[in-house]
Amino acid sequence: MTFDYNQLLLAALIYLLLLFLIAYAADRNYISEKITHHPLTYVLSLGVYTTSWSFYGSVGFAEQQGLLFLTIYLGPTLAFLLTPLLLAPILRLIKDYQLTSLADLFAFRYSSQLAGILVTLLMLAGTLPYIALQISAVAESLSILTAKPAPLRQGFMFCLILMVFALLFGARHITPKEKHSGLVVAIAFESLVKLTALFAVGLFAVFGVFGDLQSMQDWLQADPARLEAFYQPAREGPWLTLIFLSFSAAFLLPRQFHMLFVENLHRRSLAVASWGFPLYLLLFNLAIPPILWAGQYLQTDINSEFYVLAVSLHAGQPWLALLAFIGGVSAASAMVIITTLALSQMALNHLLLPISYPDPTLDMYRWLLWGRRMLVSFIILIGFGLFVLLKQRPGLVELGLISFVAVAQCIPGLIGVLFWQRATRTGFLVGLGAGILGWLMIFILPLLHQIGVFPIKLDILAYLLGPDANVWQGATLLTLGCNSFLFALVSLLSKQYDDERRAVAACFENAPLLSENRLLNVTSPRQFSAQLAKILGEETGRQEVAHALSELQLDDHERRPHQLQRLRDRIERNLSGMLGPTLARMIVDSRLQVNASTRSMLSDHIRFIEDRLEQSRSRLRGLVGELDA
Repeated sequence: MTFDYNQLLLAALIYLLLLFLIAYAADRNYISEKITHHPLTYVLSLGVYTTSWSFYGSVGFAEQQGLLFLTIYLGPTLAFLLTPLLLAPILRLIKDYQLTSLADLFAFRYSSQLAGILVTLLMLAGTLPYIALQISAVAESLSILTAKPAPLRQGFMFCLILMVFALLFGARHITPKEKHSGLVVAIAFESLVKLTALFAVGLFAVFGVFGDLQSMQDWLQADPARLEAFYQPAREGPWLTLIFLSFSAAFLLPRQFHMLFVENLHRRSLAVASWGFPLYLLLFNLAIPPILWAGQYLQTDINSEFYVLAVSLHAGQPWLALLAFIGGVSAASAMVIITTLALSQMALNHLLLPISYPDPTLDMYRWLLWGRRMLVSFIILIGFGLFVLLKQRPGLVELGLISFVAVAQCIPGLIGVLFWQRATRTGFLVGLGAGILGWLMIFILPLLHQIGVFPIKLDILAYLLGPDANVWQGATLLTLGCNSFLFALVSLLSKQYDDERRAVAACFENAPLLSENRLLNVTSPRQFSAQLAKILGEETGRQEVAHALSELQLDDHERRPHQLQRLRDRIERNLSGMLGPTLARMIVDSRLQVNASTRSMLSDHIRFIEDRLEQSRSRLRGLVGELDA
């Protein structure tokens, strides 16, 4: 059974149009908030983790590595079981300081623009090939279902549709407080589609190919070598390495970080996700072994990475093959959309703004919005360009794991964010730089050589560890080992600067707060607006001050020093959501300057205490009045 291109394209277009309608309905509140804000919707949106690699490539990974395919899902399960120690503290920082990406988090903790730039470049280099992989998976599925090579224009059309969707529903706001409800609901719907499609193919694999579970078991037992090949890698393979890689990917990949933290509406939803998301992954993986065995039983000549399509074609039922195809489109499109949005925000804050800050006479909000839209389009087009270059690519699994190793380089720095107060900016930069260099030499340069871009063939792992070394275990140990060692050593040998110590105090709730004796040079909200207008523009400066006053429930006649200090801090946090933490701090420090003055700060504390005492007296008088009545 084969399909016509037009049939498949029409099915894909109808499906993507349905996504548009769902996102539009959620944004316009045509879908009840009981659904859009429900923790289950949030949990399903995290299913963006299951890309075309998971939907198609997991079966191929299971054929190559047997039970080791489970490691890609055991890692996220472990990460979510550690929610109180790991994910909840990150969410607190993201919400409290309006951070929008992993690059923002590291730039904030280490008070370094360079930290944000390095992380942004690493994420771009590590995930752009992964975007190309999604486009490739869709093109390959078209080729399999039509029995013809897929034209490039089909991949380009797919990219254009995703670009429009991302621009309409993911690049409409410029601050993290404005959530993209339509986008989240659409991604949650895609997660349901993927799960339904894979389950349907899995059920057919058992009952359509074998007849029933007992027949499948009899077939397996009749060939002990097949079962041994399935179990053997689990006894000897790199379990810990693969679990660690997927553990870090579960919350550090740009798409995961964005959906998990930036799009989080309620902190309680994370508690539901701590068990709900592992349950989703468990259900997703139940279908993988039956599909693998069905593909082997059918002895199809289709690559094992696409056994999902091979088995559905064997059914002779067009609806099942179309459902499998739509499941693959769903897996690929969700990844491309969310990853592109996350990368565009990183690139805006840490690459575009530092080198091309807008003139104050321009509309800052409009400039930021169109800057992000431009980056969204640019990133998707680069992904398509890489798809064209990587036609002779490694398999789905290989490219996916390259991204996982890249993301894992951020784990030492994250330890400094959450657990190690002594970690320094210098240690982080040196360690991460070493990890990135090793990752480039082990993975990216050989990949560029494979497609004819880099002339020299490098095989660092074979030289250092021998020709029989496991590539993923060796690469992870080498890059992460150098990264961690230098991070710890240089941190112990270098000192923290004042701005780093303030950031440490913010990251560690129980850390001693640093005493800052500060008196603002500006003495009223109107002066705040005037100072900010010099760098943000008059209208933007006025709106940011008004917005901060409203959040703090202050009026524009406020003069109390401690309240003005609160206003300054709130403005910095709000600007952090727009421009990134480093630029926000630079703007506030340069325009809303402070002077050290122990006497004035003491006076400030006294006024603050007096205000609190007066509030307490008022409450007590009210309580006494009620008792007398």
